[in-house]
Amino acid sequence: MRTKGWLILFIPLALGALLLLACGRKPATRQKALVPVVALPDAARKWTPLPVRPLSAQLARVRARAMQAAAATRELGWLAEPGMTELSGWEYGTRTKEMADALGGEELHGLSRLAAAGGMLPESTDLATLAASFAAASAGAAYSPLDKQVLLLADPHGKNPAGDSLLTHEFVHALQDQHFDLLQLLLARPYSFDREEALFAVVEGDAMDVQRRLEQPDAFARRPLEDVARAEDARFGEYRKEIGALFPPLLTETFIFRYRDGLRFVETVRRKGGARGVDELFRRPPASSEQVLHPEKYFANELPREIALDEQAFAAAGWHTSAATPLGEIGVRGLLLKALSAPDAARAAAGWGGDRAYLFERAGGTPLFLWQTAWDRPEDAAEFFRAYNTLCGRAGESVDKSDPAQSVWRAGGRVTIVRHDGDGVLIVRGADADVRAALELARR
Repeated sequence: MRTKGWLILFIPLALGALLLLACGRKPATRQKALVPVVALPDAARKWTPLPVRPLSAQLARVRARAMQAAAATRELGWLAEPGMTELSGWEYGTRTKEMADALGGEELHGLSRLAAAGGMLPESTDLATLAASFAAASAGAAYSPLDKQVLLLADPHGKNPAGDSLLTHEFVHALQDQHFDLLQLLLARPYSFDREEALFAVVEGDAMDVQRRLEQPDAFARRPLEDVARAEDARFGEYRKEIGALFPPLLTETFIFRYRDGLRFVETVRRKGGARGVDELFRRPPASSEQVLHPEKYFANELPREIALDEQAFAAAGWHTSAATPLGEIGVRGLLLKALSAPDAARAAAGWGGDRAYLFERAGGTPLFLWQTAWDRPEDAAEFFRAYNTLCGRAGESVDKSDPAQSVWRAGGRVTIVRHDGDGVLIVRGADADVRAALELARR
């Protein structure tokens, strides 16, 4: 099936096969300042120019209608006229791969290794290639903020595969870019997978919200928000069977999150603050996927707890940090879907309070994966501990049951230790000779 349009900036640190300690409500901790990126990524400078092709009269009419509908429904005016280019399948696939390479950068390569070290992806998986394949298989049109154009996949039989709804979605992205500078938002650093997914949920949720309000102008505004989310989830049933069957669960679940939960989140904000409230989401984006899944936490400014291991202690032991990022509540949920039902995975992830996953490497050694998670309550941590052990049990063999707060698993020549302590759970995976020493370093 074709999705209803999506932004080509699919930096899927969704790690498709990817994948401190206080009780109660999380305090609003200070977040690290983000550094905006305004320069064009170097990789994009080497692209071949897009072909210059006039649009057919039919496409020109569809484009004009989509631009007008996007501006009127989103309540934003055009600052410039965005372009639209029709591409062949080969051209579209090539540009998709170029976009993934340019916008993912080194983070994608580091996260590919992190995911493999954590047992979440097969060795040598390249997330940039996976992202491009996913995009090419999923979308019939996309907005490219690097080209400032809507890119349309041409039908090889000469038929127009795009309709007003699909193109309106993509022109909403063009409006977002003109008013809020998507590149500056999406390429801000330091990189965080969790924060990036939350931002993608705003970008896609906004465009989906426009689509649904155009398709169901009166009924949509009256529908309870939970019904909206259920309807969107049902729309992805066929998608899960077709495209989703080709990719790991976390990749597909994160992709669905951007649309299903992004729409519910944006519509929640719109009903509270109107179009200007949605504008504010781009000026003050959600800090985590948790805030998207639970909008009340966005309104309360309930921020994730900051997690940090003593990297200097690992450096003293010969390890260097190759990648580190929070995976967030949606990352936890998507990972657990490999072993649990969707409702059980959602419940086990719902008490998330903060996390950070690390990849440590050293010359000639087996990569070391550490994942420190913090939970709202000790009971939430215990639930995640049980759920993660269920996940480990699907792929490995338990080798030590002497400590009820700690489990040890062996699979694929690696050892995984899962340690529950209060409202935290620590996961360490690597060579047998390294994991116990790393566990002690992490617990200091």
